[in-house]
Amino acid sequence: MTATDTIFTQPPELVKSSLLNRFEPLVLGFIEAARPETSQRDIEIAFVRQMFGFMCLVFAVMLGVRARRAAERDIQARGLDPSQVRWRFEKNCWHRVTTTFGRLAFPVWAYRERSANTTKTRTPAAALDPLHAHCHSSIFLLEREVRLGSDHSFRVAQQLMLFYSNDAVDIEDTTIAAHTYAVGRMVKRHYLYRSREDTMEVLRTRATIDRETGRPILYVSTDGHILRRFIDETTLGAWKNANGLRLWCVDRYTGEIIHIGGEYTWGNCEVVEKIVKELISEGLLPADGDYGDGLVARIAWVTDGAPWFETRVFPLFPNAVLILDPYHAIDHIAKYAVEAFGLNTPKKRAFMRQVREAVLGATGAPKGKPGKRKGRRKRSEQEKAEERQQQPSRARLVTKDAGPILALLRKVATPGRCKETLNSLVGYITRNAYRMDYAR
Repeated sequence: MTATDTIFTQPPELVKSSLLNRFEPLVLGFIEAARPETSQRDIEIAFVRQMFGFMCLVFAVMLGVRARRAAERDIQARGLDPSQVRWRFEKNCWHRVTTTFGRLAFPVWAYRERSANTTKTRTPAAALDPLHAHCHSSIFLLEREVRLGSDHSFRVAQQLMLFYSNDAVDIEDTTIAAHTYAVGRMVKRHYLYRSREDTMEVLRTRATIDRETGRPILYVSTDGHILRRFIDETTLGAWKNANGLRLWCVDRYTGEIIHIGGEYTWGNCEVVEKIVKELISEGLLPADGDYGDGLVARIAWVTDGAPWFETRVFPLFPNAVLILDPYHAIDHIAKYAVEAFGLNTPKKRAFMRQVREAVLGATGAPKGKPGKRKGRRKRSEQEKAEERQQQPSRARLVTKDAGPILALLRKVATPGRCKETLNSLVGYITRNAYRMDYAR
């Protein structure tokens, strides 16, 4: 492609009139399309698609003009005269970008400098689009891709992008995945976690205190999900691992979550292990909880029952409290219950009620003696917190081990077809029993 036969090589003062000349036939086409037999929806779709094409051209011209002005400014700053400059419009001297209107291309106005000191190709406009080397989406489209990619699976995100752009933006789902990942890599870790000093202040003044050791509790959790990719009418399993890591405390006065930091990553257990080791080396998550200056936190890991935690993560924290996330434990049992009793049957509901009580205790706190009336005086947050600590709580009914759950599984009448599932479930609970002291 050359610039001699395109709008991009015209002098800036002629660009406006050239665009207006190209717009006039569009307007006539719009009026011609407004026939009585044409539905309002079809008129709107045709109008938007035609306008998107024109807007792509206008946007490309704008980007081309910007690139040309950057090049001219650079030439002037270097003191070059026209005889020392040769414009380059070869294929590799154009930028191709997908925008919210569709795909476009424009020359970046690279030029060949020929002077006594050098013969070199320069592209001043490249500095205007620093992300182009990583992804060929406009910044605005990239924002939409990342928003859709964070809220939906990538195939759904791709379909939504296609729908809301009236088929102008047709990208394969891995583009959204790649761009979401690229943007994530540009965010440095210090944006994702509180500083060491800020974390120490939260632990010292606001975090709940471990009754066994008197230390502030810092919770850490990680969980993953295997995403599947749909290509050529087939679904490929084990496509990508998405893992999240989070650090948090619980406010000792209000019970609210205090976010310390966290991140999402594409990667398997090896990537998570690497991140954890980096957090340890950076002092954001000391393996022994010792932040220095006399502050030692109690680390509590809350995870699912994946075996790799025991081989890759837990050995790094020898004194941590290890907790099997109750949600995952109950979810494993619920899948068995569906197989054994049906999706939404009275037997299944009754069984799951027993499971929840075995894991988290009976509903309702035990009754205690009524406390002394406090009157109308407004109590401080600290007084309320101390009161909560003294009151009988539901936690005292929670199980201290996996015994109640295993006993429940042993006595339930299991259909023969579910024996294998039940044995697998009992093995899962037994392996993780040491992490199921929920009362603690």
